[in-house]
Amino acid sequence: MLTKATLTAQTLANVLTQSSDCVKLISTNGKILWMNPNGLCAMEIDDFCQIDGKDWSSLWPEAQRHFIDTSYRESVSNGGFRFLALCPTAKGSERWWDVSVTALTGPDNNLSGYLSISRDVTDAELAKQAIKVSAAEMRHRLKNSYSIISSLLLSHARGDDALEPFALEMGERIAALGRAQTLFEENEDECHLDALVPALTEPFTQPGCDLAYDIPSDILLGRNTADVIALAIGEFAVNSTKHGAFANGGGIRVSARKDDHVHLIWEENSGAAVTRTSREGGQGHRLIEKIAKIRRGRFGLEWQPSGLIATLSLPL
Repeated sequence: MLTKATLTAQTLANVLTQSSDCVKLISTNGKILWMNPNGLCAMEIDDFCQIDGKDWSSLWPEAQRHFIDTSYRESVSNGGFRFLALCPTAKGSERWWDVSVTALTGPDNNLSGYLSISRDVTDAELAKQAIKVSAAEMRHRLKNSYSIISSLLLSHARGDDALEPFALEMGERIAALGRAQTLFEENEDECHLDALVPALTEPFTQPGCDLAYDIPSDILLGRNTADVIALAIGEFAVNSTKHGAFANGGGIRVSARKDDHVHLIWEENSGAAVTRTSREGGQGHRLIEKIAKIRRGRFGLEWQPSGLIATLSLPL
């Protein structure tokens, strides 16, 4: 039975031996000194003698070895390093590993080696990749749907002097929504904020509403952050077409700044007074607030007599 009184060096060694993760001790020059039995099993290594004294980096594909070199430097300077990478087992089975590396020091505080713990996260990583493929397919189908709707509008309005200008205008707006999807499809991992925001807002513009931007060109967003911002901008724009400046005239200014966060500000000055209905159309706002909190960000609304100021802050 484990108790504080029974915690000895041998007990802790047994814990490492029985860990379900792949636990390794690495020398200061990168050689494998020890690997726990479950780690050997996870890596499909039949006998530790196969890897005893080998460079740890030699077990990795060449394209991934920079992670190993970086982990040594970072664990010494910052106390630890963590990375996610693909590395096949000794028998060629593809595995994704969540790897942490910690620098070990002796009684004299000098570097004595490294502790590496690798967890097999293959199932989770493959599930993520499946979601990415599904999302890309959905975006592709959505773009096709936009094209079909535009074609239907134009074909039905062709030759009708009253309807044709309207159909052309709506076709341009639908095409703009398609371009917003393309920003993610062509550059899946990153997106510039100054390209994302206009692509999402310009389909909603009206002659009586002035739309202005003040967004630095150097704000580059990861996919997760871009998705949250796209959700927020979409919600603001839809609400504005119902109750705000897009529907009643006025002005909208979208600005941004960055430090360790990106701060997006939607300022709306509507030609109509803010009503109770517009304030209470807040289910989407509550969703944005929850998602921002999950992303370790903040979301706030400040209601003015003629509109609102919404601020969304997310970590970069």
